[in-house]
Amino acid sequence: MIKFFRKIRQNLIMENQTSKYLKYAIGEIILVVIGILIALQINNWNENQKAKQLEANFFDNVLIELKKDQLKLNYYKNFHTKRIEYLDTLLTYVRNPNKTMGIDKFGMYVEPLFYASDPTNYNITFESAKSLGTFNNFKEKELLKDLSQYYTDFTLIEKSFSSISRFIENQFEPIMYTLPENYINKNTGNLVINEGSVQEFYNKVASIKDYRGITADYEKILKTPKLENYLIGDMGRTFGAISIISTRQHMLNQLLKN
Repeated sequence: MIKFFRKIRQNLIMENQTSKYLKYAIGEIILVVIGILIALQINNWNENQKAKQLEANFFDNVLIELKKDQLKLNYYKNFHTKRIEYLDTLLTYVRNPNKTMGIDKFGMYVEPLFYASDPTNYNITFESAKSLGTFNNFKEKELLKDLSQYYTDFTLIEKSFSSISRFIENQFEPIMYTLPENYINKNTGNLVINEGSVQEFYNKVASIKDYRGITADYEKILKTPKLENYLIGDMGRTFGAISIISTRQHMLNQLLKN
C-alpha cells in the first residue's frame, strides 16, 4: 500500500501536475489522520474493555470474600450468644446459693469461658487493589466507598474481641487458678464452641488418673464476689460484641444487595 501511494506521488511530480499533487497530498494526510483516529479509538475501546473486565473480576473476588465473612460473622454471633447463656447460668447459681450445681455442670459451663474468638478479616482483594491504585479506573465509586467503610470498621470487631480476651486473662483465669483442675473430664468441653476440635485435649486430661484425693471446691468459687464481678463484666463486653457483630452483618447484607 505504501509503495502504491509513493508511485502515485512520483507520477504526479514527473507530470508536473502541482495542483493535483497538492490535492492528493492533502487527501493522503486526511487518510493518515483518519487512520490514527481509528487506531486511537480501537486502543481506547480495548483499554475500556480491560478496565471493565478488571473491575468485574475485582467485584467477583470481593463477593467471594464477603460470603466468607458472612459465614464468619454467623459463627461469631453464635459464639457470643452461647457465651451469654453460659454466663447467665453461672450468675444464676452465684446469686442463688440454695441451688446446687454440681462439679460436673460447673465444669461444663466454666470451660467455655476460657475461650475467646479471634477476628478474621477477609479483605485481601480490596487491600491489594487499593495498594496498586486499581480503583482510579473503576466506575462504581459509591460501592467502593461503602466497601472501604466496611473494611475500616473491622477495627471495632478487633477491639471488642481483644477486650474480652484481656478480661479473661486478667480477671477470670486468676480466679480459676485457685481451683484444682482435676474437675476436668472428657465431658467438660462439651459446651465449648471453637473452630478447631478441643475434645482431644479434654480426653487426654481425663485419661491421666489423679490419685491425690483432692476435692475441687467449686462452691467456694461460686461464693467469691470476684466471680460475680467477672460474670457481669464479661456479659457486658459480650453483649457489646454482639451489637458490633449485628451492625457489621447489616452492613454486609447491604453490600451483598448491591
